[in-house]
Amino acid sequence: MVITIRPARPDDAPGVRYVGTVSWPATYGSDKGAAYVMSGLDQFWNAEAIGSAIQAGNIYVAESEQGIVGMVHVEELGADMVMWKLYVLPDHQLHGIGRLLVGAAKSHAGAHGKELVTEYDPSNERVRGFYLREGFEATASLWPGSDARWLRWTGVADQ
Repeated sequence: MVITIRPARPDDAPGVRYVGTVSWPATYGSDKGAAYVMSGLDQFWNAEAIGSAIQAGNIYVAESEQGIVGMVHVEELGADMVMWKLYVLPDHQLHGIGRLLVGAAKSHAGAHGKELVTEYDPSNERVRGFYLREGFEATASLWPGSDARWLRWTGVADQ
């Protein structure tokens, strides 16, 4: 399978939203429940939110011959670049696509002279391990009082 990582285009919005629609229930459904998943999809994966992020140049997609199979959303937040979303369709996981998307996020942050930060749900040990293997380290929360755990990537050597 050949995977291309590229900036998302406006006509990619349905494919990006599809990744969220499939990935969110698979990622959060059993732990957080259907109401949490539906609320998150409505808030973070609606057409306006995805369209705006694409227009701003903040979304990169992983594309195969089957279409869009993953995405990453990066955005400036103060002195940092935040990786808000990193999702790969469940049947395409464990093939290195997430790593390629993180590479795009690292490059994007570096091009803007920023360090890359991300957050994860503390119950998700799988994603924590993935980020640690990608060179992220624990850092202070950007949202004090939140349950989320934050990680920071500062290196440029492993790009």
